Amino acid sequence: MGAYPSGDNLAACATYPAHPVDLVGPLGRGPDPRVDKAAFEIDLEQERITCPGDSRRRATRRMIGRGRPILKFSFACSVCAACPLFETCVRSQTHGRTVTTHAQERYLQAARQRQETAEFKELYRLRSRVERKIAELVGHGLRQTRYRGQAKRQFQRLWTGAAVNLKRLFTLAEAKGIDLAAILLSSTQLGRWASWPLLIK
Repeated sequence: MGAYPSGDNLAACATYPAHPVDLVGPLGRGPDPRVDKAAFEIDLEQERITCPGDSRRRATRRMIGRGRPILKFSFACSVCAACPLFETCVRSQTHGRTVTTHAQERYLQAARQRQETAEFKELYRLRSRVERKIAELVGHGLRQTRYRGQAKRQFQRLWTGAAVNLKRLFTLAEAKGIDLAAILLSSTQLGRWASWPLLIK
C-alpha cells in the first residue's frame, strides 16, 4: 500500500509542470506503529531526530543515495537498551536504532500528517468509487485506442465515457421504474431531455 504514494511519486505529482496532482493514498506503516519511522520526529532543517523514547540525536552522516542527498541517524546501543521499546524497536543486539531519511522526506512528512486528518479520510473513501469506474472504463477498451492521433484518441475516450454514462443512466432508470427506452422512442418526449439529470438524483 505504501508504494503508490512513495516519496518520488508525491514529489512528481506536487511539481507536475501543468498543475499539481493530488495523490490520495495512505502511507504504509510497520507492524508496530510505536516504533515505526513515522513515530520519529525528524527536523530536516536542524538535522535532528527525536525517537519515541524521547532520545535526541543529530545526523551522524550525510550521504548520497541514488545520486541524491539523504541523512542517517544512529542511536547508541546503550541508549536504546535502556528504552522500554528496545525489544520491538531495535533488531540488532550490538547496535542501536538507525533511521535514514528519504531524498523526498519533506513530501513524506507532509503526507503522513495529512493522512491523519478527517478531510483526508473522507476524501480517501471516494477513491474506491473512482477506481471501480476506471476499471469499468478499462473494460470497455479505454486502455487501448484504435486510432492514431491525439484528436482521434480523445474522440474514442469521450465515446467510451458516454457509453458508460448511458449504462449508468439506464440502470438508475430501471431502479426507479422508469421506461427510459420508451422515452427515447417517443418523439413527444424529445423536448424533455433536459430533465434527464433528475433521474440520477
